[in-house]
Amino acid sequence: MMPRLLLSVSLATLTACSQPAPSRDTTATTQASPPAIAVTSGAQATASPPAIAVTKGAAGSAARRVVSLKNGANVVDLLGDGTKAQVFVGWRENYNAHGFSTVAFYVFATSGIGDTAGVWQVVPFYGGARGGDVYRTSEGADCTLSDLRVLRRKHAPIEIIIATRRLGESFADSAAVRFDYYQVARNADGVPGWPPYYFEHVRTVRGKRPYCDVNEAFDRELGLGTIGLGHGEGGR
Repeated sequence: MMPRLLLSVSLATLTACSQPAPSRDTTATTQASPPAIAVTSGAQATASPPAIAVTKGAAGSAARRVVSLKNGANVVDLLGDGTKAQVFVGWRENYNAHGFSTVAFYVFATSGIGDTAGVWQVVPFYGGARGGDVYRTSEGADCTLSDLRVLRRKHAPIEIIIATRRLGESFADSAAVRFDYYQVARNADGVPGWPPYYFEHVRTVRGKRPYCDVNEAFDRELGLGTIGLGHGEGGR
């Protein structure tokens, strides 16, 4: 997809171009009105999201439920339409209090590499506090500084909320928490530089008070319980 360059033309130029040109100066008059052109810019093609089709499902009044994730492969109806998908959770051991979980989301779909049956494709995050191909928790012995909730409604795509707490003085400190909301988006036109599906950041909500563990914030602020992937005291 190539963006069309829109050229600003002054009123004076438009007026001049609208007047009939003298026969002795036809060439000069023709040059005064530049042709419409299309510009292809690789940098601009990936600088902002493509014109997307946001994948939406049932009405928002339907009850949401938290999808419980475990270490390993989790079968999840990510798009809400039965398309094969999964969430893979792995653990990074550090042999200290700061190990963490990684979470990768995949959809089985056709791609541009010539396959016909489909391949497992990464569904990355764009925007917010935790953009990237894979999400990772942030954990300490006392508290979890970043964790997530995967929410779903019947026959609707999943929604993801990521909670992140500032470090402050230490992992055991209480500090401000932000909740970043993501929804599934589809690159319907196949814009270069963007995946077929991704999580688009849609809004940020600030916590009402400081917390040590973001899983306590999930419970008290959003009513989504204290059980996440984090191993801090607030989540177990």
